[in-house]
Amino acid sequence: MSPVTDTKALQQLFDELASEYDQHIPFFATYGRSLVAWCGLQPGQRVLDIAAGRGAVAGPAALAVGPRGGVVAVDIAPGMLRALSADHRDLPQLTTRVMDAHELDFPDARFDAVTCGFAFHFLDDPEQAIAEAHRVLCPGGLLAFSTPPAGPAQGEDEEPGRQEDDPWGFSVVLMQDMTERLSKTKKPNPYTPPSRPLPQICAEAGFTGIEQRSERATFAMRDPQHCWDFSMSHGFRGQVDSLGPELAEEFRTRLFAGLERMHANGGITLDDMAATFYRMRKA
Repeated sequence: MSPVTDTKALQQLFDELASEYDQHIPFFATYGRSLVAWCGLQPGQRVLDIAAGRGAVAGPAALAVGPRGGVVAVDIAPGMLRALSADHRDLPQLTTRVMDAHELDFPDARFDAVTCGFAFHFLDDPEQAIAEAHRVLCPGGLLAFSTPPAGPAQGEDEEPGRQEDDPWGFSVVLMQDMTERLSKTKKPNPYTPPSRPLPQICAEAGFTGIEQRSERATFAMRDPQHCWDFSMSHGFRGQVDSLGPELAEEFRTRLFAGLERMHANGGITLDDMAATFYRMRKA
């Protein structure tokens, strides 16, 4: 199952998710702090955070630029920005605006840096969003963003498959089965990966010095329900919903069966949860 690419669907989905987003485990917050640390933001800089969610990147960025700087967090989902404002009310240098990443309502060369956490791969037209990020950056400005682990759609080889004794091996088989069965239905599928690797899109937009690194973190889950609640609190819920009621219920039942086995055999750990970071400059 691939990322969602319908803008209206994204707005509705993330408005619905806002109250639970990143509340079950600090997944996005963990990688947001790491991305900002890698950016090397300086006091006084002006930063735009695209698809900001509840501020996993925007909050640390606001701390980095300090009261003399400023961070504008934009998101298509008003509910997310309301939650962001409540979470970061002690940072007056952090402001919010409801905005589509494809049409940034800012003048050219407005920002010193543009950031984006786990969103470019979700967008309807990543080429347009990245071109907009390039437009609003000052010459020499920084673009930094995170994505799920790089695979063929990002221009890299697939990571080695899970071993048979891996406790999460069942989930890989389950996902493959669901994807194949969904493809056999004739329902419209709003989930498609970027047409070309994101680094290639960035280079074509005029970015140079593209750097990449991987980050990994581990999260412990209390029980199967905790794991399910986390899974349904972010964009993956849209992928499950796309299965339709019958397949979605089968997916949940089979997933819970595997999670129950893991829980009984020592606990559920989301180990080596990976992210890929990119940073680059506007020429």
